[in-house]
Amino acid sequence: MATAIKPMCGGAETVRVGVVLTASPEDADGGDFAVEGCEINYKPAGNEEPKSFTFDQVVTADTTESLHSELLQPLTELISSGYNVVLLMCGAPTETVGALMDKGVIGQVLTNVFSCTARQQRAESFLSVSFLQFYPDGSAVDVVSLNKDTLQLVAHPVLGSVVEGLCEVCVCSAEEAWDCYKTCREKMKASAGSVSSRCSFLFSVTAEWKLHPEQVESDVCRSKLQLFSLAGGASRTDLRGVTPLLKVLDQTLNPSTAVSDSLLHALLKEALTGNNRTFLIYCINPQGFLGDETQSALHLAQKARGLVTKPTSVQWNPRTAERELRESIMELQDVMLKGESELHSIYKLAQLTQHLKAVKNQSWEKRREESEKMKVKIKESSVGSQQFSVDCLADRKERSETAKYLQEKLRQEMEDHIREGRGSPEKVQERVTRIQQLKEALREETLKNGAVSEKSQLSQQVIISNSLCWSLIELKLFRAQFVFSLYMPFAS
Repeated sequence: MATAIKPMCGGAETVRVGVVLTASPEDADGGDFAVEGCEINYKPAGNEEPKSFTFDQVVTADTTESLHSELLQPLTELISSGYNVVLLMCGAPTETVGALMDKGVIGQVLTNVFSCTARQQRAESFLSVSFLQFYPDGSAVDVVSLNKDTLQLVAHPVLGSVVEGLCEVCVCSAEEAWDCYKTCREKMKASAGSVSSRCSFLFSVTAEWKLHPEQVESDVCRSKLQLFSLAGGASRTDLRGVTPLLKVLDQTLNPSTAVSDSLLHALLKEALTGNNRTFLIYCINPQGFLGDETQSALHLAQKARGLVTKPTSVQWNPRTAERELRESIMELQDVMLKGESELHSIYKLAQLTQHLKAVKNQSWEKRREESEKMKVKIKESSVGSQQFSVDCLADRKERSETAKYLQEKLRQEMEDHIREGRGSPEKVQERVTRIQQLKEALREETLKNGAVSEKSQLSQQVIISNSLCWSLIELKLFRAQFVFSLYMPFAS
């Protein structure tokens, strides 16, 4: 194939690493922790030798905003120039630091990327977001998709790695992208339940624009921002499990190590060694951490800083790429029809067909169409969920009113029975029957009302209140039945 990535950046780039200390170094225990500029000097407890680690930036929880100005500033320029950028976030951030990372790093990066795109006033552009969730067992889930399609990684010679089956949502602003991110995070926590803290995720922003909008078949510049949040610790004895970054580094630096076939592993390997500019932010808590975890985290971050990527700006022509793939497929089919087919040719044909499908699925028209369908489904699901909640509230209110009516009616019947005293056997029997019917109706209504609202605190109060009420009703009804049983012999 003639179409290929056009290199726009010479040379290799090392992975840039920033460390966030979630507690003050002065409060560290189990060893001495000292920070001098971008260097961390660490002396483990015991007789171990002091160790020194150098990074691109070291900040504390109070100064995380400086990460953007000093370490992450190149992100905006790189993405707007057509380069792929990866931001990896690892370690054990506290709840406060986690919120700062979300808003102060991810939120700020999204704001700057979209602001830069708006300033450039590109006539023909395409922006979309996607969200992948990775479980501890290596399985992956598309959080945006409601259909849960099968996800497959396709290594395309022009586009790089493409996740087939992954849904994208078109966005027009940083606010829309941020809302999508927050929604997916909440959905991820809800779906993962108790293991959500052990799940990693990838939030991606894809930006494309036509280099020559006046041309029908213009070349397209494509860049992707991948935001990874990786769970687990750097120590193999960590109860949360081992971070996927450690596993990928082991395999990258030691080829003899067993290779994982998980989607996350493949994406991380490309992020650390492929066509990207890669940045790593590692959160380390020097206070209360065991020496083994602290050392492991520092060593892991240091190893990552030694990795090298080869970033290039991706430019391609979708129409030309599709046409060339079709021509290659036809030529290969002709060769195979002449009886010259071999196993290699069959494999090559399958690969070309897969690449053609990937290219067709990457067209703006198809992706916009699929995105609109997805937005409609999400909206319908949201409206349906809201309507269900409204219906439940209305139903709960209606049942509550019915229960109140039955309680009042039963109270009146009981009071009338006690006040009026003796009467004809028929009248007494009629009243006792009404009391029993009201009792059963109220019992059923109370059970239904409790089933509808069992998850609310109000429902618990209603159930307790009804239970007390039932005790009084049972007492009064027993008294009425006892009086009736005494009265019946004389009435006859």
